[in-house]
Amino acid sequence: MTPKDFTNSAGVAEIRSRWAGLNSSYKAAMAIAMLTLLWMLTGVFSIDFGGGEVATQPRQIARVQVATSKAVMHTRTVAVYGRVKANRSVDLKSKFDATVSDVVATKGSEVKKGEVLVRFNSEGRAERLAEAEARLVQAEISFEAASELGKEGFRSKINTAGAKADLEAAMAAVASAQSNFNNTIIRAPFDGVVDDIPVEVGDMVSKGRMAAKVIDISSIKVAAEVAERDASSVSLGGASSIHLMDGRSFDGVVSYVSRASNISTRTYAVEVSVDVPDMSVPEGVTAELILPMETVLAHLVTPAILTLNDDGVLGIKTVSDDGTVMFHPVEMVSDTRRGIWISGLTPEENVIVVGQEFPPTGPPVAAPRPSVLGREGEAAKGRALSTLLFPMPARCSAHWYCCLLPVRLPMST
Repeated sequence: MTPKDFTNSAGVAEIRSRWAGLNSSYKAAMAIAMLTLLWMLTGVFSIDFGGGEVATQPRQIARVQVATSKAVMHTRTVAVYGRVKANRSVDLKSKFDATVSDVVATKGSEVKKGEVLVRFNSEGRAERLAEAEARLVQAEISFEAASELGKEGFRSKINTAGAKADLEAAMAAVASAQSNFNNTIIRAPFDGVVDDIPVEVGDMVSKGRMAAKVIDISSIKVAAEVAERDASSVSLGGASSIHLMDGRSFDGVVSYVSRASNISTRTYAVEVSVDVPDMSVPEGVTAELILPMETVLAHLVTPAILTLNDDGVLGIKTVSDDGTVMFHPVEMVSDTRRGIWISGLTPEENVIVVGQEFPPTGPPVAAPRPSVLGREGEAAKGRALSTLLFPMPARCSAHWYCCLLPVRLPMST
């Protein structure tokens, strides 16, 4: 078809028929393309990237919200994972070769100090003890007689001294025989739990073999490793807390801080002692250990209000009493479930909590009327944060998504 054909009625009819035969989606796409081309040619809503004023539309206003944050003294903490250890753990071993005659305790049972756990055959030790006790009685009688005769002058001092020596030798023999006989019985050295009894009645036990193991978990220790940057801040006797994997929590005290690092990891060993009277925490479980560090003046805020300046420095924006917007670099002290604690601010600041990315540093249009953030970083119940108006940068005034609408935040105590 030539351009000349478009001037006659047949050409117009053919165009209309082709347009009518097009799919509706093609028609919509062509309409959008034509409107876009028209918008680009007319220059409506154009943006001056040089920083000049927009010719076709007045500069818009960004809306932000401000709240007052008050700093409190906060103790920085560090969380590390460790392992629960029994306060005391003893392997009770045989002191001679013997045969097990009786197993009194059962594995896992609670015992009191002095309770019998395992008995061995005495193998003549009871008889030797009886003999030694008899000789002791004889030596006592001989010494008493020698002493009386010596006082009357019928015995010399040498004979008396000899009788005394025999008495002391008999006493030592009884003590030795008693000790050997006592070694035939394994007793609990303290109140605790029988963790293991690896012997049975009739077993031949050699010297040094373990016959029973008793642990004391009425008081536990949580052993962990801390980085060298934090080791100097952990104080002996400082309050601490542990959180078990089953959700339980306990308060404890720092009982040990190593002064020598682990050569492989460059970390320092730390132990926290915790009382568990019901002995419900088993040895070996994993626990999260919360260790206190230094105490600093800090603000509790939500991470959402943090922003970056042009140099990439992390901080927050505040509004002074005269309405000036300022950027403050901050340091994160600690991270908690309620928010983050930051330092680097004055004790009281009017913090921009919504829209902090939009206002540049400088005076706003309106003075703030902020609500007050409590020590937990939350506004008083039922009070909305105040709204401030700041002039938008010229380069953003053409973008509808740069205008932050007023927001009513639900506040909670």
